[in-house]
Formats: sequence, structure tokens, C-alpha cells
Amino acid sequence: MRELAQLFENLNEKQRAAVEETEGYVRVAAGAGSGKTKVLTCRYVYIAKMLGVAPEHILSVTFTNKAAWEMKKRIRAFMPDEDGGWILTFHSACHKILKYEIANLSYPSNFMVLDEEDQKTILQRIYAENGLTLRNFPFKKCLDAIEMYKSQSDYVPFLTDPKRQTPAPDLPCADDKNSMHFVILKYLENQRKNFFLDFADLIQFVLFLFEKDAAILGKWANKFEYIQIDEFQDVSGEQYKLARLLASRHKNLFIVGDPDQTIYSWRGADVRFFNGFDKMFEGAKTIVLDTNYRSVPEILAACNSLISRNADRLEKTLKAARKSGARPKYFHARSRIEESDFIAQEISRLHEAGVPLSDVAVLYRGNYMSRAVEEALVRKKVPYVIYSGVAFYQRKEIKDALAYLRLCVFGDDLSFLRTVNVPPRGIGKTRLSALQNYAAENSGTLLGALRAHLSHPLFKNTKAAQFVAAIDEGTAFLQAHDIADALDFILQKSGYTEYMMLCGNQDRLDNLNELKASVRDFVDSAGEEVKAEDYLNGISLISNADAEEKKDCVKLMTIHTAKGLEFKNVFVCCLNEGLFPSRKIRGKEEMEEERRVAYVALTRAEDRLYLSDAEGFDAHVDGALYTSRFLFDIDEKTLDAEGSFSEGHLARSKNYIQKSELDMGCTPAHANIQIFGAGDKVRHPVFGAGVVQEMAGGSYTVLFAGGKTRSIAVSADILIPLYEKKA
Repeated sequence: MRELAQLFENLNEKQRAAVEETEGYVRVAAGAGSGKTKVLTCRYVYIAKMLGVAPEHILSVTFTNKAAWEMKKRIRAFMPDEDGGWILTFHSACHKILKYEIANLSYPSNFMVLDEEDQKTILQRIYAENGLTLRNFPFKKCLDAIEMYKSQSDYVPFLTDPKRQTPAPDLPCADDKNSMHFVILKYLENQRKNFFLDFADLIQFVLFLFEKDAAILGKWANKFEYIQIDEFQDVSGEQYKLARLLASRHKNLFIVGDPDQTIYSWRGADVRFFNGFDKMFEGAKTIVLDTNYRSVPEILAACNSLISRNADRLEKTLKAARKSGARPKYFHARSRIEESDFIAQEISRLHEAGVPLSDVAVLYRGNYMSRAVEEALVRKKVPYVIYSGVAFYQRKEIKDALAYLRLCVFGDDLSFLRTVNVPPRGIGKTRLSALQNYAAENSGTLLGALRAHLSHPLFKNTKAAQFVAAIDEGTAFLQAHDIADALDFILQKSGYTEYMMLCGNQDRLDNLNELKASVRDFVDSAGEEVKAEDYLNGISLISNADAEEKKDCVKLMTIHTAKGLEFKNVFVCCLNEGLFPSRKIRGKEEMEEERRVAYVALTRAEDRLYLSDAEGFDAHVDGALYTSRFLFDIDEKTLDAEGSFSEGHLARSKNYIQKSELDMGCTPAHANIQIFGAGDKVRHPVFGAGVVQEMAGGSYTVLFAGGKTRSIAVSADILIPLYEKKA
């Protein structure tokens, strides 16, 4: 068949085997750059067109909206009429299920999904009402506590059952305003009152529904005849449970991922879900995609060498499909400034040789590490952009504009509080307090309270009437026009557009115009009439990691931000103990994950890879800088090295690492780095010069002058090398 031949075009043997393996439980261990998106796309088309299964019965889960959009785009090349309605992230899939089922939990079908900024607004209100401040509970700490509570507690009945008085038995101090439990309770009460859901609720509500009602579970498990999940190494316990439940009827679960890139344990990911898949699902098959189409073989040699140091992994070695290229370069600097200058100079050299700056990325473990590199790039006049966690939809003017639209759709208090005095309308704290009291006494909304007080003397000299009129007109306009026209109308009527123009910030005006264009694109690409609440909730589900594309400039970002991306030229800097690996690492499992982070960094590179570290002192590690163990993990034959270690630096670094590994429970025989190997010449403060014979049982056997051997404990840290090696 012609379509079948076209589908399998450019697939290698293992990729084709994965596409054709449609029945049962299948695990695909897909190494970096091995074409897993192609496999997922082709398999979807194969099931739909060659097996004749209706797409509505295929659930394809990705981890980012960007990945879902990319997959839909590729599928439409084979199936132009396919809308990819069930190609979604976990959260989006749950959101879609809840639109059908949430009435079973006494929630309205047009419930509102909170993003992080909305959550902070709720917390601000709780703090204000109860005399609390950020000093009591920083937002991040509080949001983390709420997320942790929701992952470990049976709180859903409290949100969905008005008769239930307490959320769960594990909030013992909920009456104490100085307790985190008090804030969590108030947050839950606010959710219940307004029928809000946050990200954590989307999955928890679906799981609760499935466990509460077997018929609902049966309905959805029966619907999805084929389930495929991308990036399975990143699933949390709740997501794993959801996948098992949905696959319980047809038992066709296809997972793809790379356990060597499991770097989100702090978000609930557990590498054991992927590595133990064959034990959890009887008869599961495993296919390994180990041909890498991204990097030159020299880069892969360093990557394979690094990750082979991890013990808890599914064994695989990446093989390059590309021809030979440049070996990775390792530069050892005598200072952080020298390291950064090297990076800037090398980028300038590449650019002068014709390499676009947009093909260059500088990766680091933490955001604070960018400072020295930024200063060096500025000195060299090299343009750059930092990919931070602040996304387009989190910018103030975008949040303001969307809050106006949301107020017209939902009439909610969060959007009211954000918009009522922007632009200024004379409605300050006193007037807001009066509205809040009225709304609380009458179980109403703040917008309703303001509407009831328009003729009250308290609001005589304000622009409250104009504000309410603008919202009412906007709400009516929405009924007869699409979202794009309505947004522009609301911003004009409310005075927000004029306000932004008077502020004179062109960047903010450009952002507003970009928002309007994006809404228009959303409406035009939908192919059918879409409701405003669908658009707004879709925006809430968009990943905060999405970054803007700018013109030709170097990209600076953390390694976690870079995951899933690829660049022709990659610099990985600050490879020092306490920086990378992080000083927060406490155990062997954490260190293995940190090594996976390093592996992710290295595998982003296509043509050229640069690794660098520095000597000197750093406040972040409270002392001297030591060369990272990850550099020692990589076979030195795979690297081209530049620079030299200062006297004693190599021995000090290796000694520091050796002690660290012993502290983490690695026996010396299995520690990743030995300070000395057989044949190394050393000096003992008493016995003098000697030669190391071997290391066993935590001690070096050293042959000293006169033919005497001594066992010197590694932990004693008294042997020093007789010479220094160059980097």
C-alpha cells in the first residue's frame, strides 16, 4: 500500500517494530535524539489508518503543549482532517474528562482552572483577611505545601461535598493562624466557594471519580482502546495510577521514554515506574531505540561514558547515525572570570566563522550561574537572551487583559480584584473592604456587590459605574461575537488600552498586540465555534516554560529548561562540586539523578560540545571550587582538554569527591573516583615516596622505599601526588 510505504519511509528497523507493536503492554526505551516523536506519530497514524481505529478511541499523552502541537501537526500531514482531539497533556486530558463528568461532583461544567498567579492572588487575599504576610508564609513555600498536601490527602470530598466540615484528618492545627494548615484550609474553602480547580486538582478529581464510580471508569477505560504516553520516565505516582486505570479495559498501553533523562523527582517522577514496567505489567515487551540522529559520534562517546557511571538504569548505548565530527572540548580555568571569557571568546570565534548565534546555547545548573557569563558576553558585545521561568502569559499586561475577559465570562472575584482599579478608578482598600463584607454576608460575588452599591455615597466620586458598564457591555458583546473581537472590545471599553498607551511602554503594547493576534489565531484555527471559557482554561494549561523566539542571539538557560531542545553548539559551564552536582545532593539516588541532569545537558549538543569549570572560591559552595566528579566520570580519551590545574587542585578535588561518595554510602571499591590508581607515585609525610600498588577495602597498598608495603586508609587523606597532571 502506498500510504503504508510512505508511513514507514525513513524509519529504521527498531522504529518500525515499535510502530507495528500495537497490542498489549509495550515499553520503548528511546535514547536522546532517537526519533521517538516520529515513532509516536507514525504509530498513531498506523492504528488509525491501517487498523481502522477511530481517532477518538486513541489517547496520546504528551508532557507539554508544545509537544502535543508538534505531534498534531505531523499527523495532519497523513490525516488532514484529523483534529487530534485526544492528543493532550495529562492535565489537559483530565480537564477534558472533567468537562463531561464534573457534574457528578456537584461542580458546574464551566469551572475555572487556576494558574500559579491566580493561586498567589488567593493567598494574598487570605493573608490580608487574617493579618498574615509573606514573612509568615512565602508564596512558594505555601504553594509547595498545598501541592504536597493534595498529593497525600483525601481532600476532594471536602471540595465537592458542602456538608463536609473538615477537609481531611491531617490538618490538626487549622485553627491556628500561624499554622500552614490554617492557610491550606482557607485556600480549600476559597476553592470550594468559587468552584475553582488548580493543576493538582485536575488529576486528583479524575482519580476520585474513577475510584468512586466504577461506571464512570468503565466508560472512559472502554473509550480508549489504545493509549500511548510520551516521556513516561517523568510520570508522577498520580499520573501512573491514571494510566493504569484507563488501560485496565483494553490493556493496550504503549509507553515511550528515556530513563536516563529522569530529572524531575522533585515533581513526583520516579525512574522505577519506567524501569519496572515489565514487572508491573505481565507480558510487557521492550524495544530499545539506540540510534541517535542528533549528535556526532564524538559527543555520544562522552555522553555514554558519563551515564554508564549510574547503577540504576536500563542498559543502552547510543550509536550515532551521523558521520564523525569534533571531539567535545573541556576547558579548565583558573577563575570564574577566565571561564566566562573563554565561553564568550569561543562564541565570538564561532560567529566569525559563520555560525549563527541562535545556534549556540549556554547551559547551567541554576539561574544564578548566568551572571558571569552574561557579563562576559556584554564585554564581547555578543547579544543573548535568558530563557527564564517567566512566560508570555505570565506578564502583567497579559494577565490584566485576560482577567478582563475572564471577568466577563466567569464574574469571579480573582479577576475582579485584578481589574477593578487598573486603570485607577478610586476603589481602594476601604471601598474594597466594604464590598468584601457585603459579598460575604450575602454569599455573592464582588462584582455583584459593586453593582448593588453604585448609588451608595461611598462610591460617589469613583469610576465604579463606568467599570460595571464596561463589564456588562463586554459580557453582552461576547454573546454575539467571537473571542478575538470581544477581547479588543472589552479592553477598549474598560479604558485599559488607553491606559497602556498613556504608560508609554512600547514593549507592553507590543505584548498586548501579540495577545490579540494569538487569540485571533486560536479562533481561526479551531475550525468551529469555540467558547471563551475553553480558550481561557486552555491558556491556564499552557506550560510556563514556553519561551519567546528572538532574533539572532545566544540562548542562556538552565538544563531543566533545555530538556527536549537541541542546539548545534552547546556550552555547559560551572562544572564544579557544589554547583554541578548541586550542594543540595545528599544520597546516592539523588547523585544518580544529578548525573542524569548532566547527561541531558550533554545530549542537547549536535555538532560541538564545550564543558568548563573553574578554580578559586565561590560563596555558593562556602569555600574553594573543586572540579566536578562528572568531568572525571567522562573517559578522558573522549575529550580535548585545555588549561592546567594549579598545584594541588587535582588531588584536592579527587579527595573531596572520594569523601563525598563514602559519605553517600559508596564503598571505595565502587566509588566513581579514586584519588590514586595503581602505579601512581605518592608521598607520605612519614614513610616518604612510594608507588600505589592497589586499592581495596578502603585502603591503598603502597610500596615505599626499601621494599616495605603499608596499607594507608583512604579516609586518612595524607597521601599527596608527586606531580600534577595537565587538564
